[in-house]
Amino acid sequence: MARVLVIDDSPSVRALLTERLCAQGYEVEEAATGESGAERAIAAPPDVIVTDLVMAGLSGVQLCRLLRNEPATAHVPIVLLTASGDKRSRFWARSAGAAAYVGKDRLDDLVLLLPTLLPDESTRVAPPSERGTSRRTLYERMSSILDAQLFDSVVAGEIRALTSAGELPRLFEGLVSLLNDVLSYRWLALQPARAYAPLLVHGNPAEREAVEAMARSALAVAPKRTVLFTEDERAVAGEGGPPETLGITFAGKHIGHIALGPSWRGISREEKRVLSLVASEIGGPLQMTSLFEDAQRLATVDTLTGLYNRRAFLDSMEREHSRSARHLYPLSVLLLDVDHFKRVNDTRGHAAGDAVLQGVAQVLTRVARRSDVVARWGGEEFVVALAQTGEAGARIAAERVRRAVAEATFPVPAGEPLRVTVSIGAASALAPWTTEGIIAAADEAMYAAKARGRNRVESALEPEASSAVRRPRPPELAQ
Repeated sequence: MARVLVIDDSPSVRALLTERLCAQGYEVEEAATGESGAERAIAAPPDVIVTDLVMAGLSGVQLCRLLRNEPATAHVPIVLLTASGDKRSRFWARSAGAAAYVGKDRLDDLVLLLPTLLPDESTRVAPPSERGTSRRTLYERMSSILDAQLFDSVVAGEIRALTSAGELPRLFEGLVSLLNDVLSYRWLALQPARAYAPLLVHGNPAEREAVEAMARSALAVAPKRTVLFTEDERAVAGEGGPPETLGITFAGKHIGHIALGPSWRGISREEKRVLSLVASEIGGPLQMTSLFEDAQRLATVDTLTGLYNRRAFLDSMEREHSRSARHLYPLSVLLLDVDHFKRVNDTRGHAAGDAVLQGVAQVLTRVARRSDVVARWGGEEFVVALAQTGEAGARIAAERVRRAVAEATFPVPAGEPLRVTVSIGAASALAPWTTEGIIAAADEAMYAAKARGRNRVESALEPEASSAVRRPRPPELAQ
């Protein structure tokens, strides 16, 4: 016979429910308060609990949350009764984990509902032995649950505030700052689903190489993917257990993963719960940050080659101008043009031409230093800014680029792979210099390289001695 525990502070309601349920063959127990009902349920879990939503003392919602957190009653179905049909009551009932919500004026619905909630014999929970629970302990447990809910609410609020981060590094920095206050771990990693986004890793600087390798392995990240490593002494160095990895979704769409490498003491059940909370809340901020970066990327990146576009390059030159003027650093610019590019388009088609431009961009990216700024200047022209580099260094860098392009083979959509060369003009200057002047000087030098046979490097005169206006090129050299 199924056991039903009825909890209600109204004697008449308890009597009515008991009569109706006994008539249906249920064994019914009664409790006049939420506290006494909780003690009965924990001591001897019934098959179903029917409780009033609003009671003096422990309410139906609080009772539901309490019993959901007790191992003995975690899976016992709870039906909340109320005389109010307002939406807020329904929301609280659902969020508290109730199995159903029934109005007191619709007891027939309750009678029809109960059989669907009863567990089969294989899932019944045996009453625990010696489950004595004092009222003081009960309130302590309820207080603990409320504290946990407040903690979750605060953490969730802090994570949602990261929506305004704007950039992935700032988002990750904020997440690390928060999690360092609530978790102890060896390393943390965030992997956005976008292919061009970096893998973000936080760990102890003494273990950078090992931590990067573990994060890549845990998240199956390709070796070519960039890693942004945040060094922090607070990350616990030393051996640790296997990582915890969770997916991140937004609006039902997978947008990334988060992984945590435990310290030597492992990861507790509470820490797993917090990590799960983080994974469930970080989706919105990650999506908003990704959209913002995508918009910035469209405005600053050349869609064909993936390099900076002209506008982004000029912006970077303005920033470099300020640094150069402040510290008296030299600056060099390389301007290069693909030789006979029109012939490639005319004989092999524009798809082949696009493939060549993409290949040259990849070569430039490979040979450039981290501090160099590489961009597509327009058409078949590329530009490279070499910070803190004088004329001798610029000449060496230009020769390295020229040789790398000449030695490369560029697969094209149809036919045999192509090989091309580039003509490079290099210009160098000390502060004060102007962007227009140094680029014009590099252009004059590139013009000279083409006039003297192509596939070569020419260095410019001082930018101040060179015209800021680009001279028109003879048709035979502009190919």
